Amino acid sequence: QKAAEKVPDAIVIAGDIYDKAVPSAEAVEVFDHFIGKLRNAVPDSVIMMISGNHDSAPRVNCFRSVLDRQKIYMIGMPPQTEEDHVEKVVLQDEYGPVNFYLLPFLKPGYVRLLCENETPGSYTEAVDAVLRREDIDFSERNVLVSHQFYTGNGETPATCDSELFSVGGIDNVDISAISRFDYAALGHIHKPMKLGSECIRYCGTMLACSVSEAGQQKGVIEVELGEKGEVQTRILPLHPLRQIKVLRGTAEEILAQACEDYVSVTLTDTPDFDTQDRLRAAFPYLLEIR
Repeated sequence: QKAAEKVPDAIVIAGDIYDKAVPSAEAVEVFDHFIGKLRNAVPDSVIMMISGNHDSAPRVNCFRSVLDRQKIYMIGMPPQTEEDHVEKVVLQDEYGPVNFYLLPFLKPGYVRLLCENETPGSYTEAVDAVLRREDIDFSERNVLVSHQFYTGNGETPATCDSELFSVGGIDNVDISAISRFDYAALGHIHKPMKLGSECIRYCGTMLACSVSEAGQQKGVIEVELGEKGEVQTRILPLHPLRQIKVLRGTAEEILAQACEDYVSVTLTDTPDFDTQDRLRAAFPYLLEIR
């Protein structure tokens, strides 16, 4: 709906297309339905997406040559050999070219062959090494699409429950490695936020994926590039069918707030034998009782 209203030149999905390396048949079906509706809504827009740490890079990389002809760039693998390069998609407007660099999730070990057979000492060094060899012309307008745990300017993104298993074991990438891009569209962190400037942003998830995301305003980011150095961003809010709510109180206080949202309940009194059944009747989308 947002895409049909705005008719953008490009649509970017910055990784974690799926929630696991081998997604369920249902998840693949949902994604196929989504891309089909998106292409019908904006037949002339360029659609670009990369794999995230939850995806299987080789699976995402399938059918690239077929999809490219449909102006759908679905990039799973980062460059790993001397012959490989970061996928570059060039669009044109009245001010000249805009270069999109599509960099999927990577670990230092992935790019060892690009660094004289030595594994980079950190994730920052790995990202920096991959981008430096692209010989990017920073006098032009350049957009980076990346899926890493970026930090910098004294800011560390707040993680949520559904990210702890992935973020907890992933080293930071300092934003100094990407600071020269006109805009950096970042994936990985579920909470929408900017890092130091309007031009380095996590879009966040479109729907809450855990109870810890209750109360977050989800949305998509509209980015308008003018002449070199002119970047405007706007948040287009999304309003899901059901919110996530965290309710705390006595059983009677909570039951008085009956709704059809996703609900986490924390009881502060001793429940009666039928409290659980009453709560399930009052909240058909009850997630948990504590």
